[in-house]
Order: sequence, then C-alpha cells, then structure tokens
Amino acid sequence: MKAIHTIQCALGFGLAALMPLSAQEKKDDSTLIIPSVIVIQNVHVWDGTSDTLKKDHDVLIVGDKIKKVAKDIPSGGDYEVDATRKTARKLSGGTAVGNDLHLSFTNEDGEVEKVSTKVQVIDGKGGYLIPGLMDTHQHIMFGYGGPSDLLYKIDPILNALQGAAAAEKMLLRGFTTIRDLMGPSLGLAKAIDQGLTDGPRIFSSQAAVGCTSGHSDFRYYNGAHPGLASAGFTDHRAAALGLAFLADGPAEVLRYSRETLRMGATQVKVMAGGGVASLYDPLESVGYSEDEFKAAVQAAKDYDTYVCIHAYNDESVQRAIRAGVQDCVHGHLITEETVKMMKKSGMWLSAMSRPPGLMDIPWFTEENRRKGRIMLKGYDHVSELAKKHKLKIAFGTDAAGSPEMMEAQLLEFEAREKFFTPLEMLKQATSNAAECLRQCNSRNPYKEAPLGVIKEGAWADMLIYAKNPLEDIGVVVDYKNQLKVVMKNGVVYKNEIE
Repeated sequence: MKAIHTIQCALGFGLAALMPLSAQEKKDDSTLIIPSVIVIQNVHVWDGTSDTLKKDHDVLIVGDKIKKVAKDIPSGGDYEVDATRKTARKLSGGTAVGNDLHLSFTNEDGEVEKVSTKVQVIDGKGGYLIPGLMDTHQHIMFGYGGPSDLLYKIDPILNALQGAAAAEKMLLRGFTTIRDLMGPSLGLAKAIDQGLTDGPRIFSSQAAVGCTSGHSDFRYYNGAHPGLASAGFTDHRAAALGLAFLADGPAEVLRYSRETLRMGATQVKVMAGGGVASLYDPLESVGYSEDEFKAAVQAAKDYDTYVCIHAYNDESVQRAIRAGVQDCVHGHLITEETVKMMKKSGMWLSAMSRPPGLMDIPWFTEENRRKGRIMLKGYDHVSELAKKHKLKIAFGTDAAGSPEMMEAQLLEFEAREKFFTPLEMLKQATSNAAECLRQCNSRNPYKEAPLGVIKEGAWADMLIYAKNPLEDIGVVVDYKNQLKVVMKNGVVYKNEIE
C-alpha cells in the first residue's frame, strides 16, 4: 500500500518552481526535505478528551504534526515551512544522505531553510474527525499462528512478512498505535518507523518474562528447559526469537527483564499467572512471588519505564500491586477486594478483552478451550467492577492467533457497549490509552509529541468517519463503510471521501 500524500518531498526537477532561487543554487550533492502542508476542511472534530464536538472546524497539518485546529483556516496560495537540507557525503563504495544509511555513517542535522510550498486540501464534507485508535493489548506477530507455531513451524522471515501484512490491515481499520505485549515485534516497529512498510506505531514489549510452567512456557511437553541442559541439548529458540524468557527467582527475573530492555522493549511484560493459550498453567496459578515481581519492577524503574502484567486471578494481581506494578491486562477472575486495591494503588486495567472467535482458533487444544470458556465468563464481571470503581481503563483487544481474530479486532467495542457509552469507549481507545503508554517515559519512541488527541503540536494521527461515532459506536466497528480517511504521522493512507 502506498501513502496517498507523502509527509515530505525531496528536492528534484518537479519541485524546483516551489523553491527560492538561493535554494536552487545549492550544490547538487544535497537534498531538501520539505514538509507537506494539508488542510482538512469541513469536519466536526472530537479532540480525544472533550465530551462534545467542535463543529464545522478545519485542521492544519504541517509535516507529521497538527499545526492548528480552528474554523476557516486559509487554504489558498503557498505556506511557508521550515525545510531541512541534507548534504550528501561521498564514502568509499557508496553515498550517505542524512540518516538514509547505505554504509556505517551518521550525518549531522541538516541546515534549516525557509521554503514556500503548496497547500493540499481535503474536503471532509461534514465528516467526523477523531484521533487515531490505539490498541494497548496486541500480539501482531501472532496473526497466523500461536507461540508454538512461531517456535517450531513458521520461518522467521515468513513471520516478519505476516506481521507486516497484519500491520497494514490494522492501520486501515483505524488503529494508528498499538502496544505489543509479547512477540518479536521490535523489528516490525522499526521497519514501520523507517517507512519500509505501513502500519501503526508500535510500543513493543518484545520477549515476555514468565516462570517455568507459566504463560511464557510454550515448549512441547517433552521439550528441554532452556536453563537445564539435557543430554547436551537445550532449547534457547524462544529467547533467540524475542518471543519469551523463562525466568525463575529474583536474579533471573532481573536478568531477563534487563535483557528484553536491552533488545529495545518500551516496557516489560511479565506473566503473573496462568493463561489461556498455554498448556501447563491453570488460570488459578500464580506465576511469581512478591520478590520476583519486585525484581522486574526494579529493572523497569532503572530503565525509566514500567511493568505490565498478564493476570487473571486475585493473588497474582495483589502480589504485583504490593511489589509496585502499575499496569494489568485481563483480570477476568478478580474479586471486588482486588479491584479496590487496584483503585487505591492507581493500577491501570489497560485491557479486559473478550476476543471474538477465541474458541475457533485452529491450534487450540481442548485444554486451551476449557480455560478460554472460564475466562470469557468473567468478562462481564470484571467490566462491571471496573466501571463501578472507576478504574483507569484503556482499550485493548488481545485479538490475535488467526487472521479472522485480527479482522474482528473492532468487535471489542461491541463487547464493551453493555457497560460504557461510545464516548467512554473512544476515550479509552485514544487519550486514556495514550496516557497509559506514556508510562514508558524516556523509552517512548514517540515522546516528541502527544498521541491520542487532536490539538496543536500533537502527532497527526487521525480518522474521519461518515457518521458520528460518539453517538453510535457501530460506526467505528463498520469501518469498511464508515471510515473514510486514515492519516498517521501526517500521511494519508486512505481517502474515500467522495
């Protein structure tokens, strides 16, 4: 998929008329990077935090950020922008320009020049413009199989291409940002950020940290433990792929938390208790002691970030709270006592999903399905408690495991409709989610500007729907008919406004 509007242009034959003469007279071994200027007219804007719309507004985007939100923004003539000139340097065997590296070479920041460029206009035709959606619980590398498939059946290069295909489709459903909570997604995140493929921004946890016989243990029944040599054989594949670490005891939890951070994880994912997709961990099992949780929290804190736990039961969550964990996904089997502890401590319930099609995942065994049925029965319960006690809630789907489940990602909105208004759900999927992901502080790859909002200075991630999603969440779910424009980072990836 090619972007409809590019975020920047390189100086060449077709742009010479847009530049002052002095810029044209620069040396031929340089490239001028000119930000695009787009005005979206005639839209009703929801900014991600307010309870009402800004009716009949325009949005000005310069480069990758929002410059202005107001009525009647001028769109005629030229617009003066700061262009950046990158000077090419000849190296042995090749040329390096700016940060487009062909050899081991890093250039200094380019010289800034004032340039006039044409304004591109998009007529929103009375559509509804909102921030791009955010999914705080994804496993984007599991779109065509489960963890064991990645370990033993799927070639890593094939899996990379599968992840890229899933990312492009996810973007076109309206998700401009996701948090990936286990799996080798860091390479995909970098490829998207470098413009090599299309997809959402990714906050990647890379390899999750879990205990032996826990929700990170995806070995076959008689598979060797990576830390216990057996007849000269030990299986390190899960760690090598960036899928999962098996860590037992505070020292190992500390080591492997640091290792996933060394890989580039924006936060540490810890398996605090049993899960559905794994075979050797009942849902009532508890993965770690309080001291082991504290080791993960200490590692994350030392790297200016946080721990997100996978947990279903009371003891798993309560131990994590006492150890200083601030984020939990699932929670389907917790009681009101635990919810009160979460509220008091400020812990996020960043995802309490009901994944559609869970029972139909082709690689599930009967044991997986048995645990899945128990989990799904708890969805209404945890949603009611979270609403009652006003927990900090984001939007996460856990919609992975098959192409069909990923395609059904937006159905989580329908599942929550019983408990939350469209406005509440959209806040969960935009500004709330952005607040949750900001916990990674200096490790945030997108800290240069705010996410999840439509305001001056924010990243230009936005959607336009034909109808008002604040009145009917079904508008968001029916993306094939209702979602008309998808923009991420100032680039238009979809424009079906007639």
